[in-house]
Amino acid sequence: MRTTILAMMLAGLAVFSSPAGTPVNGQEKEPPVVCGLRNPSYTGLCEERAPYEQGKKLEAICKPILDCLNDTRCIKTYCGATTIRRGWVLESATR
Repeated sequence: MRTTILAMMLAGLAVFSSPAGTPVNGQEKEPPVVCGLRNPSYTGLCEERAPYEQGKKLEAICKPILDCLNDTRCIKTYCGATTIRRGWVLESATR
């Protein structure tokens, strides 16, 4: 009895897991956009990831992150939860 239940549970987990790069629910998972952001008051390059949107320029995908980092009213956390909220520039946008 226990073996049957364990086998059923493992079979159920196999249905929900998917190796990286394979379709999930019939859709191919796109690699994210890596936004490289720099600020003179921040040590090093900050890299944040954003979901890729087909037909949109990579810089435009990174723009909401850049806008948040330059807005004192933004409460989202980026770049290791930095509190620096002025002077950020987008250095790179890649996939």
